[in-house]
Parts: sequence; C-alpha cells; structure tokens
Amino acid sequence: MKVSITLLVACLLLSSCSEEAPSPAESFFKIYDDSNFDLNYDPIDVVEVIDGYIILAGTEQDNSNFEGIQLLRVDEEGLFKDSEETAFTDYESPVGDLYFDSADSSMYFFAKIKGFRDASLISINPSLEVQDISAPLGIGYPLAAAATSSSGLIIQSYDPVNLQTEISEVTLAGVPSGAARYSIGPGEDVEEDVIDHFLETNVNPFPFFCGEVSPGNYYFNGFYNYSFSLVFTDLSDSPTRVVSGQGIDAGVRGIMPLAGGNFAVAGFQFDDNYQLGSNPLTAGNAGDLYPGNLVEIRPYTTSKILNYSGAGESYTVFASETKGNQIVLHFYNAATGEIDGVHYIGFLNRFNLATVKVTADESIIVLGTTFIAGRFERIFLNKISPREISRIVG
Repeated sequence: MKVSITLLVACLLLSSCSEEAPSPAESFFKIYDDSNFDLNYDPIDVVEVIDGYIILAGTEQDNSNFEGIQLLRVDEEGLFKDSEETAFTDYESPVGDLYFDSADSSMYFFAKIKGFRDASLISINPSLEVQDISAPLGIGYPLAAAATSSSGLIIQSYDPVNLQTEISEVTLAGVPSGAARYSIGPGEDVEEDVIDHFLETNVNPFPFFCGEVSPGNYYFNGFYNYSFSLVFTDLSDSPTRVVSGQGIDAGVRGIMPLAGGNFAVAGFQFDDNYQLGSNPLTAGNAGDLYPGNLVEIRPYTTSKILNYSGAGESYTVFASETKGNQIVLHFYNAATGEIDGVHYIGFLNRFNLATVKVTADESIIVLGTTFIAGRFERIFLNKISPREISRIVG
C-alpha cells in the first residue's frame, strides 16, 4: 500500500470541539488516504508504542477472497510514517487483538495460512519488520485472539472437520500449550457462516471474541451446542458455564470482567441492543439478560467495552455505532452505574467502529473507518485527550 495523503479532519467532525481545543499532541483526528481510490479497508486493532501507534488492518486482495494483511505506523500526533504488506503475502485474514510485548517492543498477531484453514503466530518489531513466523499451530479457522496474564495468548478457532469450536493457549514463541474443543452440535450451516464471516458477506456479522477471566480461566463467544453462545472454560472436557444464545438471534456482543466476579455486558436480541454496567453472567439463556432496547444503537453494531480511570472517577465505557452513522461512547460511572457522559464521533459520512483503547497518558483512542466523498472507505484514528474526557463527563 502507498499512503499518499494524511488528512487532519476539520473540528466540525467531532462533537467535543471548542475554542479551547487541545493541541495535536494531546488530541487528534486523522484519516489515512490511499492512491488506490477503490480499495476498501478493515482496521482490526491498534497498539501504542514508544513513538506512536501501530495499526493492524485487512485489505482487499486480487488473488483471494480473504483479506490480505497490512500494518501502518503513525507517530504520536497521528501522522503517517510508513506501512508494510509485502512481507505477509503467504498469509491472510489477520486476527486481533494485536499484542504488544513491552519487554522487547515486539508485536504479535495471528493470521490464516493461504490455502489452508490453519494459522500461524506472526511477530514484528516497531519498524514493521517480521521477526518470526511460527510453524502452523494445528488449529482450524482463526476467529479471535487475546492476551493472557501470563504473557501468553489465547486463540479461538473453528474446526470444520470435527464440527468443534477450539480455544487454545499459545506461547509468544508460537508453541501451543493447552486447548479445549467443544462441539457446535448438528449445525450444518456453520462452516458457511464462518466462511461468510471471513469474506465479510454476512448481513449481520458474528461477534466472535475471547478473553481471560483469571489465570487458566477463559471465555469465548462462538458456536456451541446448537447456538452462538458465550462459553466459560478452564480447558477441561466441559465448559464451566454457558450463557446460551437463542440460535443466532440473541446473545452477547462484548464483555469485560469486573471486580467481584461481575461483567460489563453489551448484548443483542434480534435487532435490539443493550448495555449492562454490571452482571454476574450466570449460566442460562442470553435472552434473560435483556433489559430493554437502546433505540439509538444500530442493529448488529460492533460493540467494545473498556475501563477508564480519570477525572477523579472510574468509568465503564461502551463504544458502538448509532443508526445515524456515528460512533458513540457511553461513560458509565462505575460507582453509581449512571451514565455521566456521552460522546459522538462523526458527521455527515458513515463512521464504523473497529476498536477503542486507553493510552499511557489517559487518553482514549478510537480506530475505525469512514468514507471520503461518501464512497471511498478509509481508516481513521481519533485520540481523545483527558481534557476532552473531563468535559464529556463533567
């Protein structure tokens, strides 16, 4: 990819601009243009490094229906520095989260091997140079990944031969160290659904994700026992807990572990969406979680949840997309459970969410896509400073 133009979007695109706007070092909004006008992008994740940010994205390929791999490097003010994609020509369909190892500044992500269902673990340095690519991991289609507290990774995958969802521990050296496999039940159409997920042809994309509750205890959102369900596991033969979906019509879009065994939850029921600031997520039916619809939220939106501590308070922040084609952040006060502030990103053109993170200086960065001239999809990165956040929740 040759990134030809980097744009600083005008202040009117952001809902929180004022005459006392922060300096670019504190806050920025950038759209990354490309000389290939018709190329579409799928930003997956972003990590903060010493001198800026690294963005992992999928791109269209001429020789495959699966996405290619692209990495972008930008500086502290969001200015484009360089990109890399030619080093990954034998791999496709990158899977986040992108993991940053502060010990040596290496970054890790999983990707499918071209022509195979299996995946490898790829590590790069801050200059976007490949450091290592593991041997095939012996898993099925890679769907989601996350870091563990033991400086390792877990990956969720789908085995179409044995009709199983897999959850596997992998060391940073790319060595599998533990796994569990659970039957999806007689789901004859699941492989087609998984392939459509990779090809992004699903009208209502599946929210695959995984994570760690505590050392050795994990969760994944995927196909299990007839339904798209939230499954908790210690990698034993049976799950420790299951929040069963209603087929594919009701379930969970995102969770975040909280203190005391509770979770922040973003869920859906048909076209409706909801947010729960705290819930124990006991085993049962996901439909029982439904408290009522957040009318503003777009059906089948991407949903992300993070913890933010600043402005003298602790917040659970839900990020999602609105029916008005904006991205919205809801700041729930962790102590009261009330919404202290709402922040919108976007104006006129459609904005889609990829992920949201907290930076070392207590800012929030939002990664996603928007459209130039209403037609050309482009990656954007928005850094929201602590000063802005104080105004949002004040």
